[in-house]
Amino acid sequence: MMVRAGALVLALGLSAMAASPASAQTVRQLPPGQSSDTPTRDKDAQRDRHVDTDSRADAARRDVPSIATRGLPRGGSSFDAKFESGMAAIRAKDPGKAVELMRPVLADFEQRYAGEKRQIYCAVTPEQSAAYRADATKASREAVTIEPDWCRAQYVTAFALIDLERYADATAALQRLVGFAPQSSRYLNELGYGLMKQKKLTESLDAYRRSEAAADLTPGRVKEERCIALKGMGYDLVELGDLNAAEAAYRKCLIVDPADKDSPGEIEYIQKQRKLTV
Repeated sequence: MMVRAGALVLALGLSAMAASPASAQTVRQLPPGQSSDTPTRDKDAQRDRHVDTDSRADAARRDVPSIATRGLPRGGSSFDAKFESGMAAIRAKDPGKAVELMRPVLADFEQRYAGEKRQIYCAVTPEQSAAYRADATKASREAVTIEPDWCRAQYVTAFALIDLERYADATAALQRLVGFAPQSSRYLNELGYGLMKQKKLTESLDAYRRSEAAADLTPGRVKEERCIALKGMGYDLVELGDLNAAEAAYRKCLIVDPADKDSPGEIEYIQKQRKLTV
């Protein structure tokens, strides 16, 4: 996503900057089948995508009394077909269709769990499942874990709503989703992005910080999720006028992934802004 459209106006009260902004910072991952060399553009900015392709997590073990395991029917193929169709619709720039395809999955969830009084969790990785079991035990809270299908459907819906520029609806969906998956770095990153699009920068920054802290619970994508979070933090911090903290976030991303293509340009941009403010 092009995180700055035209010259950036900093929260410091500066008007249009003379230095040109850095290009195409990735705060969302591309969906399957879309080349990173040709990211899509919305009317304001170049936007890299971040679409859920994680494999389904194993059901949580039943070894903790305070939390139960209750999976959606493992018909599997029916949901997977809807999920893949939703992804195809997003890649085809038809987010409205993606929302409609996910609607029956979400309705099924609401029906199944309408009377559920326990805390509901859905995890995408076994590590997340273990974290939720530990949280429930520590809080002496009754909880139930479900398979990740509902969370994946909610994520696709929220992603599509952002594409439809229905940012308030997308944020509401993502906030509910994060309530069920509070340590999903991917979902927190998308929440940060949705809040960013609404200029709710302090809330966006908090979501990205939570994502960065949870990244280790997504094995196989730790580097990617952490850098997406750090670059989202960097963007928000620049907009909030904290250039030093923003640069630190981008430099931390480079420690995580020295090959990251976005951070060097963002650091250069920050350094130019410092010269304009002295």
